[in-house]
Amino acid sequence: MTPKEAAAVAARRGRHTARWVAGLVALVLVVVAVVAATRPSSQASSVDSPLLGHTAPALATRDLGGQGVSLAADRGAFVVVNFFASWCPPCASEEPSLVRFAFEQHEQHTGVRLLSVDIDDSTAGARRFVSEWGITWPAVPDRAGQFASEFGVGSPPMTFLVDPAGTVVAAFAGPMTYGQLNSTLAAARRG
Repeated sequence: MTPKEAAAVAARRGRHTARWVAGLVALVLVVVAVVAATRPSSQASSVDSPLLGHTAPALATRDLGGQGVSLAADRGAFVVVNFFASWCPPCASEEPSLVRFAFEQHEQHTGVRLLSVDIDDSTAGARRFVSEWGITWPAVPDRAGQFASEFGVGSPPMTFLVDPAGTVVAAFAGPMTYGQLNSTLAAARRG
């Protein structure tokens, strides 16, 4: 092979390698874009629930400890109704915000109540989740999906704010932040 032929072969190999590198870089960029576009939001998004402005569905059952729980019994107070599952990573990411919010509402004697509804989960999983996060408010199982269906919950986490008259005044899909919980409550109180 002449030096001229060797140089031509080397040039073709260089162009071939450059195409492969460019293709690989393009593929990586596409994968990063897809992951960024489809990853769950780090905070909840307000949703236009058909329940907004209407009386919250009746929710009367026993909590995971066997105590009777009724949303109607909390009339006269704001109630945060949070749908969760132990297997749900966004539910776990929102739980510190709910725990902090509940603690501060209790310490400030605001009368705000929380009620968690465990959907599509095992009793053992729900109890473990409640114990791990130190949830001190009622958590009720929804094994048949009745409450999730009545509230229009497709997947957890989903959170509703019910006003003292029993009307749903806010609905969110995704993990609520502490700031969102406080601002939603403040807006409802002004409301």
